[in-house]
Amino acid sequence: MPETNTQPPTEMQVERQVEQLLAERIPSGWSLQARRTDTLAGRHRVDLLAEIVSPAGERVVLAVEIKRCLEPRDVLQTVEQVLAITADASPRPVPVVAAAYLSPRARALLRDRGVGYADTTGNVRIEVSAPGLFIATDGADHDPWPRDHKLRSLRGRGAARAMRAIIDTSPPCGVRELAQATGASAPTLSRVLDLLEREAIVSRARGAVSTVDWQAATRRWAEDYDQTDSNTPTTVLEPRGLAALEKKLGATTIPYAATGALAAQRFDPIAPARLAAIYVTDAIRAIDSLDLRETEAGANVVLLEPFDPVVFDRTVERDGLRCVAPSQLAVDLLTGPGREPSQGEQLLQWMEKNENAWRS
Repeated sequence: MPETNTQPPTEMQVERQVEQLLAERIPSGWSLQARRTDTLAGRHRVDLLAEIVSPAGERVVLAVEIKRCLEPRDVLQTVEQVLAITADASPRPVPVVAAAYLSPRARALLRDRGVGYADTTGNVRIEVSAPGLFIATDGADHDPWPRDHKLRSLRGRGAARAMRAIIDTSPPCGVRELAQATGASAPTLSRVLDLLEREAIVSRARGAVSTVDWQAATRRWAEDYDQTDSNTPTTVLEPRGLAALEKKLGATTIPYAATGALAAQRFDPIAPARLAAIYVTDAIRAIDSLDLRETEAGANVVLLEPFDPVVFDRTVERDGLRCVAPSQLAVDLLTGPGREPSQGEQLLQWMEKNENAWRS
């Protein structure tokens, strides 16, 4: 792990630390030898060449491109650079990008393009088919060296409203248009868009949002959101089971919106829900109105008093049950208990196939 400091390691320090990380993570009996500032194919210079040798004498060379800081929006250019460096070499080395810190989004972009990565906090992924070598370890998920006062987190009411607007609205769209549609403030929207642009999740042209990777936006929001921690939960029991609860919800006049596994069933009925999560404006009133029993053990219902009324925006009726919007349901599932994260992945697939049904 890096030393406590307000500044990220220099490129030279990144190089040394990454070399040490790789040496510590190769299997027992393997060896690593690094050479710095070398060339490949007589023309292209690479920051670090690391030769790894198996106990059987099989060799692989990692061509490591070193960056002190690497924003996700700069990943594609860096990938092109390292692939150009390795393209003409024979035998072809394995391309790797290293930096002081690589965000989850940056790592995902590198992984999707078949490029290995390493950072000084311990995030490492190297995959080699021959000789068979796979290294994967986790480090920090948040930058230990934030360099400015730009927005770094999507926690809070304003960010949630902004994310719902960005995910639910098909581009092109302007900041004012998004603000008017959701009630999110224009300054908050601008700061959230700045963050997402740095993460290579949105792109803008002349100030307007031109493209949005809504799946990546949902996953990025889920990094800073939690279904139960972000809201106020009250666990209760419906003695006659969830089918009885659904009948009560169909007849009630209190404001509510189902989320979690119960709502997910209405979109992809693979597994029966064992726990119902229901957004309500007043948990005590809901307990009385729905004739539920407050309990800590054996609960089959969680009443969620929401962090913001945005959870009630764009609710949909599915088979007689009022459900949160798919975008809200997705982030709730991805951060929910038990099997809900896998249900969230299934919902994202449904959303991709039915984008016209939920996005305006």
